[in-house]
Amino acid sequence: MKKLVGWIWRHQLVAFYAITFVITWGLGFSYDAVMRHDQGWLIPLASIATCGPALAGIIVSAVCNTEPKKGSSRAQWIAFFAALVLVTAAFVAHNTVINRAPLNPVLVGLVLVGMAPPVAYVISAAYSRAPAVRRYLASLVHPRGVLGWALLAIVLLPGLSLLSIAISGRLGRQPAVPTGSPATGLPLVAMIVITFLYQFFLYNATGEEAGWSGFARPRLQAQTSPLVASLVMTVFWALWHAFYWYGQEPVFSPRYWIDTYVRLVPAVVLIGWFYNRSKGSIFLAGVVHAVANTAFAYMPNIDWPVHTVTMYVAAAALVLLDRMWAKLPADHPAVVSGSSALDEMRKHSGEGEEVELADATEPGTARI
Repeated sequence: MKKLVGWIWRHQLVAFYAITFVITWGLGFSYDAVMRHDQGWLIPLASIATCGPALAGIIVSAVCNTEPKKGSSRAQWIAFFAALVLVTAAFVAHNTVINRAPLNPVLVGLVLVGMAPPVAYVISAAYSRAPAVRRYLASLVHPRGVLGWALLAIVLLPGLSLLSIAISGRLGRQPAVPTGSPATGLPLVAMIVITFLYQFFLYNATGEEAGWSGFARPRLQAQTSPLVASLVMTVFWALWHAFYWYGQEPVFSPRYWIDTYVRLVPAVVLIGWFYNRSKGSIFLAGVVHAVANTAFAYMPNIDWPVHTVTMYVAAAALVLLDRMWAKLPADHPAVVSGSSALDEMRKHSGEGEEVELADATEPGTARI
């Protein structure tokens, strides 16, 4: 067991990605069963699968925790039940208001028992008694200091989509106005807010960004630049999404993978820019992710080739603005190195472990 723990310490990123794919791909079959074969009893597995990145980050952080547990579990339980209510409310509101499904106790119970618990657990882990886990997820539940960046994301992401639509119209490719709005005025605003909250909780922030941005990105940025870190993340992120469209998308088609990678690169760079600017806020990364998906939901006539070019131009501008090809300082809040953690582990381990870990003393030992 000590050897396994030592290996995870030395290879935190490898362990993170391995656990992520085991959870998500191992349970990914449940998506096809739920979506296409109405096997609702598998909904809990589908929810766990979607939370794979966040759960992997929690597992690795817990394994690497060396400090004594602090406080009581009461705070985590309170957070769990509060999150359970919030997540259930977000899903039920989306299903009834946006999808026009009837509100009934069966739906509420199914979400409360099946879909919401994994998400509620991720949120509540920010109040874990294990200090390493609590530090890892703290920025998910503490959005202080990022309001300005969140407002910028709310303007920038839909703005880029609208700009791409306008450019497409000027090129004569399609009408230069968004189409398909289901409402106007305050009802439309309410629908957009509901869609955003649904995307944020299920699962853009809690399932994905808690893992991709909160765990993987800061460890990658300990070894390389934010730009290269984003390119590396894109590889794994695209592969991870393959389960999501199990049986519904041509995942065995080369064209599918080319399109997926081409579209993801600027999006991951943009999320990384916001994450680093906010000094490592998972909350903000989740907002950016959710805002983008919400914009897509209300702009169905997006010309994707033009939108992709627009995103690349915006991403290139941010890369130039922040010199994202250069490494961040080692003490930057969006950088996490494995070297200090290994030193801490040696303080709490015996001589045998001391020898076993002796080859992992260089800076940035969390490896890809």
